[in-house]
This record gives sequence, C-alpha cells and structure tokens, in this order.
Amino acid sequence: MPRTWRVSNLPPVSQGNLKALVDVIRNEVGNDQELVKQAVAEYFALDRQNLRDHCEGRLEYARHVMSQRDASLRGIVEYGLQTLKWSFLLNAGAIAVVMAYIGAAIGKSGAAISAYTSIVTELWPFAAGCALVAMAGITAFFNFSYAEATLPSVEALNSFLWRGSTKWPLGRFQKPDESPEAFMKRFGRKVVWSRSLAIIFGSGSIIAFALGVLFLMRAVVTFW
Repeated sequence: MPRTWRVSNLPPVSQGNLKALVDVIRNEVGNDQELVKQAVAEYFALDRQNLRDHCEGRLEYARHVMSQRDASLRGIVEYGLQTLKWSFLLNAGAIAVVMAYIGAAIGKSGAAISAYTSIVTELWPFAAGCALVAMAGITAFFNFSYAEATLPSVEALNSFLWRGSTKWPLGRFQKPDESPEAFMKRFGRKVVWSRSLAIIFGSGSIIAFALGVLFLMRAVVTFW
C-alpha cells in the first residue's frame, strides 16, 4: 500500500457504512485482500486512537474543572466559617468587654449596677448578632444537607456504572417516577432558600455589630 495514501480521508464507520468504507478502500488500493485487510486494520486503529485522544482530552479537562470547583467550594466553606467565627467573636467580645468594664467601675465606685442601665440596655444588638450567627450556622448546615441529598447514593452510582444502565442515577431524595427537572424544581428550592437565609443571617450579624457599636457610643456619650 502506498505510504501517501491516508486512511483519515475515509468515511466514518460510526454512520453504519462499513460496506462503503470497504468499497472506498478497494477503489484506492485495488482488490488485493491483504491490502484491504491492512487498510481496514489501520483505519480502525486510527479511529480508536482518535477516539481515545478525544476522550482523554475531555476527561483531563473535566478533571481540571472539577479540581477547580472543589477548590472553590472548599474556599467558600472556609471563608464562610471564618466570617461567622469572627462575627461571633466581635459581638460576644463586645458584650464581655463592656460588662467587664462596668463590673470594674462598680467595684471601684461602689455604685449600683442600675446606674449603668443606659449602657447595658444598648448591648442588645451584640446579643442579636450572636443569635444571628447561630441561625446562620444552622441554615448553612441545612443547605449542605439539602445539597448532599440531591446527589446519587452509593447504590444508585453502582447501578449506573453497570453497562446496561440507560438512566441517569437518581438523587437520594428523588422519587423513582420523578424527572430530574421536577426533582430540582421541588427540592432545589430548599437548597436556594437555606443558602439565602444563611447569607442573610450572616450579613445581619455583621450589621448588628455595627449597630451595637453605634448605640453603645451614643449611650456612653450620654452617660458621661
């Protein structure tokens, strides 16, 4: 077979035209059976190599995307935890510092705690901020629980890997007769709402700290 003849110019077999493929080869190399067999073998080898390169390229791209997504999700979780932690420490620390100051002042002057009522009553935004942090943590837990429930179970994945499987694996909380679209419409709302509430509560705790500082400064100025 001439080296200048290229099997890449042959029609794809995926269209079910094996006979047309053989006819094209015979037109190129003649009726020599050995040359036809060699050309068919080379063609299928090239086809397998192209398919392997295509799949490996896409698989590598998918690995890269999933690696980046995993790093992004971990970063989001870490930033969220750090934000809630610092928000709680700021609010709780403000209450502790003010109460420690009032306790020390009462110990030195011997005055009644009622003298500092105007200051103590302005600590409520800090207490609300601590409560909002707890609510944000609870709703974030539900958000991750709902999101995890949309993923297939181990049993469903095992069945999906079977060669005869023709359906996408169901989510753990998905009904057997429920389509993926209907499931996400029904269950996805819980994921969205829990995430939105977690963001609102977390942001509210920071706002509560800012309000607490403002109210406390106003109470101290009025007190003195």
